[in-house]
Amino acid sequence: MKAIGLTLSALLLLATPTLAAEYQGKTLDGRKLAARVYSYNTGGVYDAQVEFKGDLATVYFANGGQLLIRLNQRTITDPSNILGYGRIGQLPLSRSFGVGLRSDNGITGGLTIGAGRFEDLWRINLITGIDK
Repeated sequence: MKAIGLTLSALLLLATPTLAAEYQGKTLDGRKLAARVYSYNTGGVYDAQVEFKGDLATVYFANGGQLLIRLNQRTITDPSNILGYGRIGQLPLSRSFGVGLRSDNGITGGLTIGAGRFEDLWRINLITGIDK
């Protein structure tokens, strides 16, 4: 009986819909949008495409690199100022902790904004395609 209860509970959790990233009541999930991405760590602005899925944004850089960013909010109010935290080579589990191929010294401290590290902060500026 316990196994059946656990199985049903797991199925319910898996069937729960993921909340989508949205702008003006419309979902942005699954669409690649042209963007400029600003790194607070390097001060660089990079041309990219961004694909949203829930509170995550996958950034596809023009040079072929990728970055996964955890968004501060799923509801986007300003498409030119979308903030989130991420680090190259890391899967962000929260604003200050991630797992991946490179070490994440986010748990050792550093300058923070809210609960995230300043050097892991990114700003996404969507430049086309959001109103479609």
